[in-house]
This record gives sequence, structure tokens and C-alpha cells, in this order.
Amino acid sequence: MHIKKNNSAKELRGPTTKDIVYFQSVLSRPDRSIVTNLQHAEQNSPEEATQQLAKYNKDWTSHYIGSSPLVLRPSSTSEISTILRYCSENFIGVTPQGGNTGLCGGATPLRDEVILSLEYMNSIHNIDLHSGILTCDAGCILQNLHDYANEKGYLFPLDIGSKGTCQIGGNVSTNAGGQYFFRFGGLHGTVMGLEVVLPDGRVMSLNMETGSNADEDGVIQQKSTKGGTHRKDNTGYDLKHLFIGAEGTLGIVTKVAIACPALPTSKNATILVCDSYDNVLNVLQTAKEELGEILSAMELMDCNTLQLVQKHGFGGNDSGSRLLQDMLQSDPLEQQPGVFRPLYLLVETQGSSAENDASKMDSFLTRLYETGTIHNGFLAQDSKQMIEMWNIRESCNPSVARAGCVYKFDVSIPIDEYMDVAFEVEKQLLHSVDSSVLTVCVWGHIADVTLGKYEKDDALSTLIETVVYDAVLKRKGSISAEHGLGQSKNQRLDQIKEESVLNVMSQIKTLFDPHGIMNPGKYLPTKK
Repeated sequence: MHIKKNNSAKELRGPTTKDIVYFQSVLSRPDRSIVTNLQHAEQNSPEEATQQLAKYNKDWTSHYIGSSPLVLRPSSTSEISTILRYCSENFIGVTPQGGNTGLCGGATPLRDEVILSLEYMNSIHNIDLHSGILTCDAGCILQNLHDYANEKGYLFPLDIGSKGTCQIGGNVSTNAGGQYFFRFGGLHGTVMGLEVVLPDGRVMSLNMETGSNADEDGVIQQKSTKGGTHRKDNTGYDLKHLFIGAEGTLGIVTKVAIACPALPTSKNATILVCDSYDNVLNVLQTAKEELGEILSAMELMDCNTLQLVQKHGFGGNDSGSRLLQDMLQSDPLEQQPGVFRPLYLLVETQGSSAENDASKMDSFLTRLYETGTIHNGFLAQDSKQMIEMWNIRESCNPSVARAGCVYKFDVSIPIDEYMDVAFEVEKQLLHSVDSSVLTVCVWGHIADVTLGKYEKDDALSTLIETVVYDAVLKRKGSISAEHGLGQSKNQRLDQIKEESVLNVMSQIKTLFDPHGIMNPGKYLPTKK
């Protein structure tokens, strides 16, 4: 590997057997903390190690494949500090990795960087029952945080389809949005504190009492987390925000404190069918007016996507779900380019009064029917039906992936131009590609807009990217709404950011990571 660092002619290198010896000496459980196919490792055969390494070197989409010969799986902040300090001193590239569910190659090494996995940093420390602030390690699985918070009477404010696998550290590092973004906002608003290890091994506690004491060399004595985090702290620069969405390029998030709202005692869900996108916008406005403070989520799905869900199954349930069949019966037309087909909206409410919330939902649906805003609708009668509705929504991504090679585009555009972009992309692509080869799918959070594209031929990648991004940029949109930049979009950053902004970003990177060891070649544009 030869990746130049930020401010020096010296190049980064990959790990060697000598490095393995050092890591074995400083990790408390080298038998489980080191995966390598380098010759010196003795805990497994090179063949077994190569098989284990493969899952860390390939991203969820299979678009990005690295060649790292070494995965380190530390179990404490102290071990991470020691690893990073050594890698910085020896100019070894490091790729931080959480649940490896990203879609932009941000957690996949470009070449032979050391992969630093947080999977053994998975303790939930506590939740303050008065403030609702939950404190945990960065390697905690998101679903486990949901379960823990629920047991304590709280709702974890981030919910995404990969919650059974993704880790909160990765969520924070990519600034994940999720289905409750509409209700609770993003992680910049809900994350109260972070513990972060810098590239030189120093540990920073940012509005967070971790009980970790570090000496001048960065060596720390680890104690139990007490969760001393404040909702208000106006003392100096709020540095935690630099690490939310930085994709591990400035340091590694090791602990998170996040504010959780009280668990709702009342939930309602409905799937609505609209005959036009103007009616979708009318539903959104009506929901704001009629549902108000109890509106928690609004998700959009089109026919192409739901047909793939029906074909490839969802959530382990029967792909012939009666609800899904009934929904698709609202689309009597065969797929025809340029012909508008029904759109489906999943609307959820969360509140504290079942009677009041039911009344609001009834008023909302009545108004939509009376004004002809919706063509059809399905109201969940119990929690089982609500789960079935969310299973359909959360199965969009895996179902599309099972259908073939998927190109996902996570973009932000003005809401009123949402379907204009979808139709424009389809029209332009069909000038070059037969409709039997390529299918355009649309699904996601209507409040922040996500587009998904499915196609069967990887050779069309460049064409697809150009068409999609041109359509987005001419509307002054963003090429990344919530999935990050990684190695798939970083080279396009200069198309949406001014030179002065990019210069400051580069200066921040150099300040925190002068040797450029953290996630090299990602996030910021690299010199070609």
C-alpha cells in the first residue's frame, strides 16, 4: 500500500509480522482480538484466517473489497489508544469498522490498512432514569440498545433497517438518519456526549464522564462509566459534533451518551395509496396539521420496490402477504415507462393517550378520503399488523439487493421535486438501457428523501451515477442525505462544497490526524 499522508512525503504502509508481535503483547485477549493471515500469527491457520478476513474486507453491497491482512478487535478504550498511538508512530493506515452495514465503502479498506473492529466494545453502561440519557460502548448493536431502553421505559431515538447488525459507533460516525428523523431529528441533536480516541492515542471525553484517566503519554486506567453527561454545556467549542458524521477520519468513537425520549404508550400506523405525487405532498401537509406532535414517521414506497419485496420476500415472512397483495392490487397497470403508478405511504404516530391519538388518526384519514387525496388505505388494527407494515418497509433494501446488483443513491432534494428526479433519471437511462435490464426504484423517508436504484449490469455504473447526480446537483441538492461519503462519493465533494470550505475541512483533518492514518482515501477528495 502506498497512500501519502497529509503533510509529509512519507507514505503509509500495511502491517507486518513485527507489528503482529507488538499487538499480541499489548492486547489482553490476543487469541480472540487478532485475525490475520500473516505468517507470525499462531491462533489460527492462514486458510482459516483468510476466510475470517474476507467478511471484514467486503462491504454489505459487495461493491467494495479490501485486502487487509489484519483485523484487530480490542475490548477497551485503553487498547484502542495503544493501537492508534503505535499505528500513528509507524505510519500504518487504520480502517475503523462497526457492524459493516454501510453503503458507501466507508468501513472497507482501500488496500491493506489494519481493520479496527469495535465488536467487542459492546457494554451498555446505564441509563439515567431522570434525564433519559443512555451511555454505552460504541460497539453496541442498535437492536440491543432498543431492547435495553424499552425495558427502562424509554425509546431509543434512532431506528434503521439494519438495527439487528449495525453498531451505534458506526451510526454516529456516519450520522445515520433513520425512520424517526422526522420526529426526533438527527444525531447532532440527540447525542449528548462522546468518548473519542485520537490518532495519536489521546482520549477525549466530550461532555461525558467516562472515569478514564490518561497520563501525558496517553496511557489510561479504565474505570466504569458513570454517565455524568449534561444536556446543557456551553463551555468552549462543542467538539463532539466534529466526530458525528466524520466516518472515522478524525479519530475513533469509543463511547456514546444519547438522549432517549419516554417510551410511547400509544401507537398507530396506516399505509395510504396515492394516485399522484401532488397527493403525497397533500398527505404530508395534512399529517402535520391533523396529527401534529404525535406524527413520528412517514415513509414512501413505489410499485417497483414493492413488487421486488413481494417477489423476494420480507422479514422472513411469506412473500405472499395478504396486506402486500391488497396494496399492489391498487396498481392495475402493467409497468410502462412514463406512466404514473400509485405511491404508498407508511404513516406512524406515537403518543401517550390511546383515545386522543386514535381520534386524531380518524380525523386525519377522514379528511384525506373526503378530499380525494388518497385512493385507498390500510389501518393497522393491532401491534401485529403494525409490525407487518414495518416489515414491508424494512424489507425494501434487502429485497432489492436479492434481485441483483443494486446501486443505491442516498440524496437530498427539494421535496416538491422528488418524483421529478425519479422520472428524469428513468427517462434518461432508458435512452441507453433497455427497460428489461434496468429498474428504477423509489423508497425512503419522505421528509429527507432517499432514492434507490436497481440494475443488473455493473458496466452501467458510471452512466447511472452521472445521470442521478446531475439531476440532483442542478436542483442544488445533496449527494449524501444520511449514508455518508466513504469511498463512493468523496471525489464528488468539490461539486457541492466551495473551495474555502474544503480547505478548512482539510486543515481540520491535518490537525487531528497529521500522519493521515485514519480511514485513508475516504471522506475528503484525494489527489488523483
